[in-house]
Amino acid sequence: MQKATNYLAGHRGRLRARYRLNGEEALEDYELLELLLTYAIPRHDTKLLAKKLLERFGTLARVFEAEPAALEAIDGIGPQAATLISLIRPLAVRFVTQAPKAKTVLRSTAEAAAYFQAKLKGLSEEEVHVAFVNSKNAVMTTECLQRGTVDQSVVYVRKVIERTLAHKASGFLLVHNHPSGDPTPSSDDRDLTQALKTAAATVGVRFLDHLVIGETDPFSFKANGLL
Repeated sequence: MQKATNYLAGHRGRLRARYRLNGEEALEDYELLELLLTYAIPRHDTKLLAKKLLERFGTLARVFEAEPAALEAIDGIGPQAATLISLIRPLAVRFVTQAPKAKTVLRSTAEAAAYFQAKLKGLSEEEVHVAFVNSKNAVMTTECLQRGTVDQSVVYVRKVIERTLAHKASGFLLVHNHPSGDPTPSSDDRDLTQALKTAAATVGVRFLDHLVIGETDPFSFKANGLL
């Protein structure tokens, strides 16, 4: 028993040393997950558990997107480990999207997509968010205006315009996700974009873009000549 304990401690120490010395590129996906699990499961071998999780969910991203109850369905994953794993996604989202001291400036479609992708990619429910910007395209604030079902989300044009004016914003950028993973816009998405374009022009505010987030590169209405 003591020999097994010593081996486990030595293996974890070597794994941790490799990460500290060379970063995440020195470890396979299962090894990164294995190392993470050691902080919730201190006295058991976590390599097999890491491999079980990847076999069940497919990728690291899917593991971190899983609900705690689904994680606990894996034999050996208890509430403490499930909670630790489920914390990774919201922490990553806050790291990427939390407003820094200097305002984020959306200079391009790519920057706008990156700003929202970590927050919306992989969600099981459709959400519609709006970034309100000043005259230099610096983000003043963002809001989630709608949470819908997996295949439908209703956004009222008037609501978007009213919130833009309430923030005294110069313009806005609309973004929503497709839980199916396919960012191809639907006919409803196209109709909404045109209605918002007309409404924004009427009140003199800029409609920067409408982005659709999926598993692949986001779809940009502006980049595709639809706005």
